Amino acid sequence: MRLGLESVKGLGDAEAKAIVEERGRGGPFRGFDDFAARAGLKEEALRNLALVGAFDRFGEPRRALLWRARDAHRTSPSYARRALALPTTEAPALPALGEQERTALDYRITGIPTGPQVMHFYRDDLQRRGVLRACDLADHRHGELVHIAGAVVVKQHPETAKGHVFLSLEDETGMANVIIRPATYQRYKRVLDSESAIVVAGALQTVDGVISVLAKRLDGLRLFVKIAAREWQ
Repeated sequence: MRLGLESVKGLGDAEAKAIVEERGRGGPFRGFDDFAARAGLKEEALRNLALVGAFDRFGEPRRALLWRARDAHRTSPSYARRALALPTTEAPALPALGEQERTALDYRITGIPTGPQVMHFYRDDLQRRGVLRACDLADHRHGELVHIAGAVVVKQHPETAKGHVFLSLEDETGMANVIIRPATYQRYKRVLDSESAIVVAGALQTVDGVISVLAKRLDGLRLFVKIAAREWQ
């Protein structure tokens, strides 16, 4: 599965269309410099494409491309101040991006990880604490006390639910549903408002084949990326 160009921060429909048209007109791009000269993108778009791995197939490290992006975008014929257009320079030796750094960049630039999901990096510690993965819940019985953790990707508090709040937590294996009663929500509202991931302790509920956790306690989990939950009334 490949992400569309419009998923990248700094690129819109016009820029994506221009890239596709230029590729059709001049043939496949032969490298980062060729792309920069022909596509006519601004520096931010070039930097973000480099950081999410759009040019990995050309074999140049992402940090090196980040170093060269400012000079590279000035080589485009669309650059307005041609007197400042300089040949791109080689980057110095820079450390390669680590797996966690790549994941952080994915979330910042596209909002979607192309490698490990963020909870992957906390799994060893969570496992030591007895926290289950979303995929493990089906192996446990109704009413059992369980612990589950994940990034809060959906928060629902419908007016018809009499104060109940419903969460969708995402981990590296899938989604877990969490139900929060009004009194529990008021007790832990500050945690939900301040953290983008939580650890939930509660009773496992299996009703008509739907698995959820009825929360009794919520603890914040500070992530190295920012994830904004979609809130629905």
